[in-house]
Amino acid sequence: MKTKLFCLPALAFGFCLFCRVAQAVPFVIPTTVISGTSVFSGPSFTVSGNYGLNDIVSIEASGTVDLDFGNFTANAAGVIVSPPTTNVGSHPGETSPGGFFDPSAPYAALLIGNATLGFYPLFPANASTGLGSSIVPTDIFVTETIGQIFGSPIADGTILELLVNDINTFDNSGSFTLTSTSSVPDDWSVKATLICCSCLWSGIFLLRKKQIT
Repeated sequence: MKTKLFCLPALAFGFCLFCRVAQAVPFVIPTTVISGTSVFSGPSFTVSGNYGLNDIVSIEASGTVDLDFGNFTANAAGVIVSPPTTNVGSHPGETSPGGFFDPSAPYAALLIGNATLGFYPLFPANASTGLGSSIVPTDIFVTETIGQIFGSPIADGTILELLVNDINTFDNSGSFTLTSTSSVPDDWSVKATLICCSCLWSGIFLLRKKQIT
């Protein structure tokens, strides 16, 4: 019986360690305004901490960027908002690939990266960001993993830059405002912490009670 009681706090401690490892760490991007002219250089920030492939990026981007003097207006996923027919013949709810740093990504899409890692779209062009819709949202949200965005871990001290995917700047205007929405621990991690603490204290109480009796 004594061995079983001793195992309870040990198991609780192990569970706490498991929760710490299993919990995805939120990757927080500081609130930033990215101008439509941020094509070849843009605002940057330094990563604090090491982030693995399963760590979470939850972000919101509001606003639009206008390319070609407003003949191509899109949200941060690069989904076209207006006009009815763009300078490349596309329409609202569609995308048009092209750009200097990532020609495979949509024009006007918000990119993140650096010269070493490469640049990647922060927001996927899908139904949730307006793809295929005649009314395209200009305030979009996404939750992805580091692996989905970069394909590799991100190390402490890495400098990441935020850019608009295009090939020039002189005819661009508008901006995106980027905000992280993942600064608070998720509900599962809070519950897991309460469970392991409860088990730990229960085990200590039972051990003390056994010693007294």
